[in-house]
Formats: sequence, structure tokens, C-alpha cells
Amino acid sequence: MDNKDKLISRQVALKGAVELAKDSDTIDEVLATAEIIQNWILSPFSKQAESPVVNAPMTQPSPQIHNESQSPVGQAEFKCPACASKVYDNRADKKSDKSPNFKCGNKQCTAGNNGFPYASWSDEPPAEIMPNAKPQELVQPKSLDDITENEAPF
Repeated sequence: MDNKDKLISRQVALKGAVELAKDSDTIDEVLATAEIIQNWILSPFSKQAESPVVNAPMTQPSPQIHNESQSPVGQAEFKCPACASKVYDNRADKKSDKSPNFKCGNKQCTAGNNGFPYASWSDEPPAEIMPNAKPQELVQPKSLDDITENEAPF
């Protein structure tokens, strides 16, 4: 332990002593308390200096990845809503956060934006790619001639 570390521990000890002895009138009591606190802080380091022990670096076990998704990653067969091709689940091995989580495997699919294949950045599989998904009925707008006052146009 170098002098800088000892100085920092002394400052911490003095601050603690002042807090503990704030009702005391004598500075000697504050300094004595600070000495006790500093000795307590430095005691593990003085013991270590007496008997140096070289520890081998510990190998950390690889962290367990817990996927909190409702669907198991990569275990479902997803179908593109436009071309019925296989949709790949890329959540487990995305190269970038900007990459989609789900992407159609058909290069000629144009269901995505600007003529690209279908893709979704949703954390959970979208309903339209789930097996046996039924297409939702689209709301058809009413003709302007059929709309009465205070009625929605759909």
C-alpha cells in the first residue's frame, strides 16, 4: 500500500471519527477515534504484507444467458406473411443491434420496406409470422356518401 492510499484511508478515518464524536469537546478524542478507525481499515493490508500470498487468477464461469422471451429462440417455424417462405429468428446471433430479429429467407420477397424482404425488429415473434396465423381483417373505410354526422368513417 502506498502513501496515497494511506492518506486516503486517514481522511476517511478522520471523517468517520468526526461523525462519531460530533458531540465531544476534545480534539484528542476525535484523533484517537480516527487512529482506531484507520488501524481497522489498514489491518487487512498489514497482515497481507507479513505473509504474501500469490493467488492464481480465478477462471470465471461463463455467464448463463437467460432468454426471457415467451417463445424459445430458434425453435419455432415462422412463415413470411407475404411469400410464405421461412422467416429466420436472429435474436440469438445478431451481428448488430440494427439488424432485424426476424427476417424472411427469400431474397426475392418484397414485403419489407423499399422492396427488401420482410423483417421485424420486435423482441417477440410478431403474430403474422406465427404458424397457423390467420390474417387480420382490415378495416374498410366507408364511402363519404354513407357517413352521417358524428360517425366515424370506418
